[in-house]
Amino acid sequence: MPEAVGPMKARRMLSPDQLADFLASLDVKETLVYAVFSRLREGALPAEDESLFVKQELRCSKLKLRPITLKGGIQLQAEFQFGPRTFHQQYPLTPDAPPLAKGLRDFSEGTIFTNRGDYQFYWTSADLCRITERAPTKARESLAHNRQKSYLLAEGEPIPFLVELGVMDTSGRVYPKKYDKFRQINKYLEFVEDALRRFPQEKPLYIVDFGSGKAYLTFALYHYLSARGYTDVLVTGLDLKEDVVAFCNETARRLRYEHLQFQVGDIANFHIDEGTGAAAHRPDMIISLHACDIATDAALVKALQWGSPVILAVPCCQHEFFHQLTFPAMESILRYGVTRDKQATLVTDASRALMLRAFGYSVEMVEFITMEHTPKNVLIRAYREDALREISARAESAREGSAHAESAQEGSARGVVSAGEVSPPVKTPQGLSSQEGIPEKRTILRVSDPGYRAYRDFLDTWGVGRTYLELELTRVGLLKES
Repeated sequence: MPEAVGPMKARRMLSPDQLADFLASLDVKETLVYAVFSRLREGALPAEDESLFVKQELRCSKLKLRPITLKGGIQLQAEFQFGPRTFHQQYPLTPDAPPLAKGLRDFSEGTIFTNRGDYQFYWTSADLCRITERAPTKARESLAHNRQKSYLLAEGEPIPFLVELGVMDTSGRVYPKKYDKFRQINKYLEFVEDALRRFPQEKPLYIVDFGSGKAYLTFALYHYLSARGYTDVLVTGLDLKEDVVAFCNETARRLRYEHLQFQVGDIANFHIDEGTGAAAHRPDMIISLHACDIATDAALVKALQWGSPVILAVPCCQHEFFHQLTFPAMESILRYGVTRDKQATLVTDASRALMLRAFGYSVEMVEFITMEHTPKNVLIRAYREDALREISARAESAREGSAHAESAQEGSARGVVSAGEVSPPVKTPQGLSSQEGIPEKRTILRVSDPGYRAYRDFLDTWGVGRTYLELELTRVGLLKES
């Protein structure tokens, strides 16, 4: 039944044709606080491919709406519940926004809360929408506050992996001592969401998380992918601690996360098991969160070996450059251990960004989570644009080939055959080779290349000699003298 609301002010019966005018009268852009719809009406839905409320033969059981502030301005955030999965989507906040207008038409009951009144609706057997207006029970919070609280993983409903990992209780309440972790997980998923927009929805995804630890973020990633309908996914977490890996594998088993696996090992010696589906293609995304010191560099080398299109790295304690830094103009900073350590971190991360740029990645360094939660808060986000364009082109070619084949099949069924008509081949990317069964997109960097010279000149300025990153790239054959 609809949520309980305040004292009744008015009641009206509206036909389907009158709903648009009713929504326009609410002035939702200025007044909407929250809305919840439940119980899809029988026979009210169009075909699956035309409906917001049917996905993979699952019917939406609940729809929640609220205004949020994004970079583009005020938006309407819709949360669709399909069985155990929740999907989020943003729309312009207008009376004819699809989830609002269609939700009122297609759900049997619900309530629209505004700061002027609460509107409880119920569809009768006579195909009339009975709307009861009551005094407002909710007030719109400031949009800035609303934005701050707009988490991809919402509090209030239990999320299985967060319950298993002790972040949330079985009623969906986040434990006070775990709220920083809850914020960190949500911030991480925002970056993941942005990266996933670069891939075609139908593309199989293989993601490797180096230094996964207790794997809060690895489990969050898998949950996010599953909730958003990615079915062809494999996620591998790697860590050195056997007991931690055993715990994570057991937790994944209890959660029935069939395509999430954890392995024991160090990053530099990691090889993909040819017996898994991952052996068919290179990793699409390399994640390295809080891998200590040069372990971050080992992760970057693996990503460069595979030509992985996306890299997300949050470096941790960084010691390699600490004792090497010399820069007369910066002596006042380098004199003290605490400021030297901060400067070594900045130089290390800046040099990593230069090396990634030299290999053709576009690179950003952004704040991962605020300093009040952790001092290790710089995220290196790198995209290999040529690889991403190549993936999109292959997906488009495959779609065209599928459409062509379907068209030819239909023509054959009608007895129409076009001479020489064949499906266009899917283009094979250039530069793909196989090593240990894993396709690679190798780019060889030479010491004379401008990108590498920029890297080396920057470190020479700070008195830093040959780095672990350079040595590893040389060892695997990605950095050569000539």
